[in-house]
Amino acid sequence: MCQHAITADEARDAYILLATWEHEIEQLYYQSREDQLHFIRPCVHQVLHLAPETIQKGLPICYAQWTLERTIGNLKYDIRQPSNYQENFAQQGVRRAKINALLAAIPTLDDTKKGLPHGAVDLGDGFVLLRKRDKHFVHPPHGTSQAILEFLGEQYPQAPRIKRWARVLLPNGQIARSAWRETLLPLERLHVSRMLKFKVDNQITLGEALYYTQLAITNDLPNPITEEDPFNNHWIFANVALVQLFSSPDEQLLNLSHQTILSCIALQDIQVIPIKNIISVVAMIPHTPREPGEDDDDDDDVGHGEDE
Repeated sequence: MCQHAITADEARDAYILLATWEHEIEQLYYQSREDQLHFIRPCVHQVLHLAPETIQKGLPICYAQWTLERTIGNLKYDIRQPSNYQENFAQQGVRRAKINALLAAIPTLDDTKKGLPHGAVDLGDGFVLLRKRDKHFVHPPHGTSQAILEFLGEQYPQAPRIKRWARVLLPNGQIARSAWRETLLPLERLHVSRMLKFKVDNQITLGEALYYTQLAITNDLPNPITEEDPFNNHWIFANVALVQLFSSPDEQLLNLSHQTILSCIALQDIQVIPIKNIISVVAMIPHTPREPGEDDDDDDDVGHGEDE
């Protein structure tokens, strides 16, 4: 229910699950007894209204309390008259509402210029390669040569030398990092934002980004090569990510959790994917899944769970 977009089927399924949960909470703690009414907190009953209200006025992310609290916090820093702060606070809110309404009605009024960091490469569609980057060309490391050769095809006898990039800015504002640089950082400075959700053959897949690079490949577009510029349109860059794949989510745990826990196993398979196939950065938390009733020593396999 906290997604930025939701389908009618997802809203219906969420309503059924939340209503079932609320009913079981009442049966377990309330039991229709007046002396136990205090167990049913407002937040327990509120979930029944999430799906119907989403149909009426939109997703909760647009009007939820934490959104309003963040807005109030931002307005607080605009107050310049402590002696009359309540009136000033109200005026700042009105002013910001007017500005937002104008920008929504006339987007061209927003002429804010946001430049890219030094050395960044704009790939289009909101994707940007960000440094750090190899200073010199290097041979593909960590057993990634074979994956690059499979991506390039049989016309390439050996993997080319490349320059690795550390980060990619995604259209949703997230910065996808890579194992190449993150594994060099101490634990207290580690971000762990290299786990990616991406598409492969129109299927949603999860993986760990090893590094990003640009591969020079021949251009198959039917543009003629001119004598003035014999290399015109003959070579282009393929902007790709080298990722180590995760397995498909455990179906039993996925069904038991009502499609909320994706538990995967890190594989040894390495694949080259176009950078623009990346959807978002996710968190893959190491864990040992167990079914109810199992002891801690029953299963020593470690999986990973996804959390967007």
